[in-house]
Amino acid sequence: MKTKPANVFVDAILGHTARLMFGQITFDMPAQLLPRDAREGSWLRLLVEIIPPPPDGTDDLRRKLGKADPGGDIKL
Repeated sequence: MKTKPANVFVDAILGHTARLMFGQITFDMPAQLLPRDAREGSWLRLLVEIIPPPPDGTDDLRRKLGKADPGGDIKL
């Protein structure tokens, strides 16, 4: 399936988190994933692709954590 790029606006960068806007939708992502020269007010082309799992052993950890998760809301 061909991926469709999306233009997103960098609304804010607060510490290690970037807030992006896609139309009227806002979402956060780690700021370290932004291009080095991206700043608040920058426009970015966002492209997401499905890839095979990386061979770093995190699949087992994700599976283990998923089994231990009771679901529902987080209680603090």
